Amino acid sequence: MTIAPRNAFVAAIVAWPLASTAADYARHAELKQQVSDLSSEYADARSVMIGTSHEGREIPALVLARAGAVDPARRPALLLVANIDGDHVVGSAVALEVAQTLLAHAQEGNEAAVDLLTNQTVYVVPRVNPDAAERFFAGVRDDRRRNARADDADRDGQLDEDPANDLNGDGLITMMRVYDPEKATHRADPDEPRLDAKPDRDKGERAEFYLVREGVDDDGDGKINEDELGGVDLNRNFMHGFKEHADGTGRYPLSEPESHALLTFVLEHQNIAAVVVYGRHDNLITIPDGKGRDPAGAPKNIEEEDVGLYKQIGERFKELTDTGSTPKQAADGAFFAWAYAQFGVPAFSTPLYARPEPQKDDAEEADGEDGGEDAAGDEGEEADAEGGGTPSGIGDIAQETIDALRAAAEGRGFEVTDEMLAQVTPDQIEQFAKQMGVEVMRAKEDDAGNGGSGGKKKGGDSPDAKWLVYSDGLAEPGFVAWQPFDHPELGRVEIGGWKPYFKSTPPFEAVAELAEKQLAFLLDLADRMPSVSLTTPEVTRLAPGLYEVKAALVNDGYLPTGTAMAVRNRRARPHVVRLELPRERFVTGQRVQRVWSVPGSGGRVAMRWIVEADDDADVAITVYSEKYGRFEVPVSMTDTNGGGS
Repeated sequence: MTIAPRNAFVAAIVAWPLASTAADYARHAELKQQVSDLSSEYADARSVMIGTSHEGREIPALVLARAGAVDPARRPALLLVANIDGDHVVGSAVALEVAQTLLAHAQEGNEAAVDLLTNQTVYVVPRVNPDAAERFFAGVRDDRRRNARADDADRDGQLDEDPANDLNGDGLITMMRVYDPEKATHRADPDEPRLDAKPDRDKGERAEFYLVREGVDDDGDGKINEDELGGVDLNRNFMHGFKEHADGTGRYPLSEPESHALLTFVLEHQNIAAVVVYGRHDNLITIPDGKGRDPAGAPKNIEEEDVGLYKQIGERFKELTDTGSTPKQAADGAFFAWAYAQFGVPAFSTPLYARPEPQKDDAEEADGEDGGEDAAGDEGEEADAEGGGTPSGIGDIAQETIDALRAAAEGRGFEVTDEMLAQVTPDQIEQFAKQMGVEVMRAKEDDAGNGGSGGKKKGGDSPDAKWLVYSDGLAEPGFVAWQPFDHPELGRVEIGGWKPYFKSTPPFEAVAELAEKQLAFLLDLADRMPSVSLTTPEVTRLAPGLYEVKAALVNDGYLPTGTAMAVRNRRARPHVVRLELPRERFVTGQRVQRVWSVPGSGGRVAMRWIVEADDDADVAITVYSEKYGRFEVPVSMTDTNGGGS
């Protein structure tokens, strides 16, 4: 049973009059109080602190469970995590609203909510990255995804000494178009001059400007914003796919107190059987494939045998939430990727919010125009390569490409210094990459992907063009028109582009509707959890004092007890089945059998023993799972004549 979401959300979201503001989103002190209030108001809630951020802010969590026959710590659990990405404050708001609504429904006697809190446990960590989230409320608004760890990005012995600056005094950090023919990488899109386009040199198109975040050369080293407010991207700081030495990933996996606290919490709660993350990544609308492995043999996305499971869950997610597609994001070092690949449980991630689609007429519906952010198919793959990387300061070349080229050059005995890299142009990098066989990854226009305006497609075909259509219909548009500015070092520039947080954060009025839909999905997911039982044992008397015992584990839930990845890496602990007789009484069959996965939807794993036992003796079969609990089935050594089920 699920709680059905309302259907008015799409119409309401298109009609929103304002772009995202800080109004009503909770600063961290207020969020902590909200967590405390929930634990005081509802008997089914308990608050805990799982760690402390780099700047000393506590990271709260909620444990949601109703007292019952089984200790909540020994029940299968769902983990809901939000705001790992510091700019994703909508995630923390929705997570707390989901928790509050679930508790309220259970208190009112709603069957689905009561069933969930009685038979399972829900852990909610609403804000993993409180330091970055606090910057959402700063006087000058600037997308900040990373935590607060200072960094010497330009290796000059100073920390964070050259950040972005609000040059035009509008309270926003946007982008600058710098008109320099030697460094130019873009031109204004001829179909929509507010947007940027990559020139097609084969058609005689010329680059006019390059893009850089609004600012000046604070440290006088000839570079602008090259040592911004530092920090580590927590969703690149976990072990699976960790990119060593890449910008923003951290010195080593779990180098940050926030990521370390979250992982420690998970490892201390081995009953967690599924994970849902609210953040920038999506694997529910655009289902990952099972293709490709890293040099160590680990899948780059998911195991091929798990793709069908993810497709089914994704289809249900679409039905319940109406969430649109969003740009693909690399998952290297992401928490949900670690939870799937190394913790061994199904792990799902959603941005919650996509660009609102305008109402379509029947003709548009017939043409199959379904909007979204081109996250699927060939265009989505190209978009990932075009804009999925970390800015390097060399045009729109991603830092990941620079790192790969440096490694390739050094592998051939060439020393590559930062001074050398400071002199190269984007065209030279592209030429060198072609020679070395390195794929060029494009950088995001800023840390959160909200600056500039992309530039792969033109006109109304691009996601940015569709965002402009939406923005233009708002009372307070999310795009700042380009305005000329006399830069003290660069001369003629234009300042403008997307407002910080515009694309990632809806108005607070949307939170209740988003949470209602996400709760419907959470309840549906809980209803699909494994449900394992043991068939009634069949006992056959083979001779006096000699018996054959047969039984099978059966999973009547939808999800398997272990994903294909968990079975492959032996990370998720098995069901342990034990026939309680002394070891010397076993003729055939192992006294202790380990079942790594029981398929869902009625999947069975059969077991058989031949043992010596006294006639009519009473023994037992015990079944134990770290995630799904323990139970015991009595067995009488009396011939059942095949009467077991």
